Amino acid sequence: MRRSIRPGSRLGDVGEHADTSGNEAHQLRTRLVGKLRIGGAIKTEAVQDAMLAVPRHRFLPEAPLRIAYADDVYVTKRDSEGDPVSSASQPAIVAEMLEQLDVRPGHRVLEIGAGTGYNAALLDTLVGPEGSVTTVDLDPDIVARARRALDSVGCERVRTIVGDGELGYAEAAPYDRIIVTVGAWDLPPAWWDQLAEGGRLVAPLQIRSSEHSIAFDYRGGVMRSHSIVCCGFLPMRGLGRHRGQTVELSQTRAINFHADREVEAGGVRGALDSRGSTVWTGVRISPGADVSQLSLWLACAFPGYGRMSAPFGDHGALRLLMRWANPAVVSGPDLAYVACRRVGGGTEVGVRGHGPGGEALAKQVAEQVAVWDRECRDGVRLQISAYRAGVGPTVEGRFVVAKRHSRLAIRVAS
Repeated sequence: MRRSIRPGSRLGDVGEHADTSGNEAHQLRTRLVGKLRIGGAIKTEAVQDAMLAVPRHRFLPEAPLRIAYADDVYVTKRDSEGDPVSSASQPAIVAEMLEQLDVRPGHRVLEIGAGTGYNAALLDTLVGPEGSVTTVDLDPDIVARARRALDSVGCERVRTIVGDGELGYAEAAPYDRIIVTVGAWDLPPAWWDQLAEGGRLVAPLQIRSSEHSIAFDYRGGVMRSHSIVCCGFLPMRGLGRHRGQTVELSQTRAINFHADREVEAGGVRGALDSRGSTVWTGVRISPGADVSQLSLWLACAFPGYGRMSAPFGDHGALRLLMRWANPAVVSGPDLAYVACRRVGGGTEVGVRGHGPGGEALAKQVAEQVAVWDRECRDGVRLQISAYRAGVGPTVEGRFVVAKRHSRLAIRVAS
C-alpha cells in the first residue's frame, strides 16, 4: 500500500538516484517539492521521495538553477517557425500525473513522449530495480538528449526508443502502466493492446478542445476513468497528430478561438468586434474552486465547443473565467463564451453572446452551466468510460463523443 504524506512530516533527500551535489540545487529542489506537497500536487511519500531524489537541473543543463526548479514549463525545442515542439512539463502536473498513475515497485511502464528524460527518471525511481521503464519519442534529437541526461544520473536501465508514440512499443509489452506526456486526441489501438488487464493508462486527452489528464483503469475491454485533472500539453505529432484551427475573434484585441478542425468556426472571425449581450446564470464560484469540470461538461454538451485564449490579458468587454482555455461555443456566425464578474464572496458565472443568434446561443450555454451546477458540484465528479470503436455494445451515457479509434461515454458518477 502506498503511504500518503502525514501532516507535519519533514522532507528528506532519499532514493537510489539521489543527487546531493550542489547545495543550492538541493535547497531549491527541496523547496519545490515542499511547495508541491503543500499545494496538493504531491499526495504520497513515493512521489515525494522520487521528486526529491531526481535532480531536475541535470535534465535542463542550459537553464539557470532557479529556472530549473521553478514550478513552470520550460521549452527545450522549437520548430523552424518558432513554435515549441518539446518541453519539460510544469512540475505540478508532473506530480499530479504520477499520483494518477500510481506506479508500484516492479511495474512495467511505457511512457509516450520522452521530453527531457526527467519523467522517465522519476518513473525509474518509482518502479525500482525489479521494474522497467520504456520511453518512446518520434524525434531522434529528443531521444538522444533524454538518453544523455538519464545516463548522467544513473538511469541506464531506462529504455529509450525512437518511434511513433501512436504505435507504443510492442516488444516490451504488456505494460502495467502507460503514461502519455503529449496532448492526445484519441486512444489508438496499440495502447489498448499493450496495456495489461487491470493496468492503468494516464493520458492528456482532448475532448472537443477541452484537455484533461485522465487516469483510465482497463478491465474487460473497457477503460473507466479513476481521476480527471485539468492540464495542457503540446500536441502529439506523427500518426496521432490531429490538426486544430485558430480563429481571430477581434481585429483590435489578441483574443482567439481554438477548436478541432471539424468545427465550422470561420463564421465567428471578428465576432467580438460586434455588439453582444450577456446572460448571468446566478452560479457562484468560490475563490480557488476547481472549474475544470465545467469546461469538460460544456465540451461534452456542445459539438461546437472550443477554447478562448487572451494571452496578453485583454479580455474584452467582460472578464474571461479562464485566461488560457476559456470555454466557448460556436454555431454558424454565433459565438457564446463563459465570462464572470465579482460578487460578494466569490465570482458569478455569465455567458456572453455575439452574432445574429448570439443571445439565444448564450442562453443555451447558460442553461448547461446551471445543469452542471445542479448535478456536478460539491464533490460529484464526471466519469468517462472509453470503448474501442466498433467493438462491444452500443455506448450509452449522458454524453457520447465518438472518435476515430474510440467512443467515450460521459456520465455523472453515482
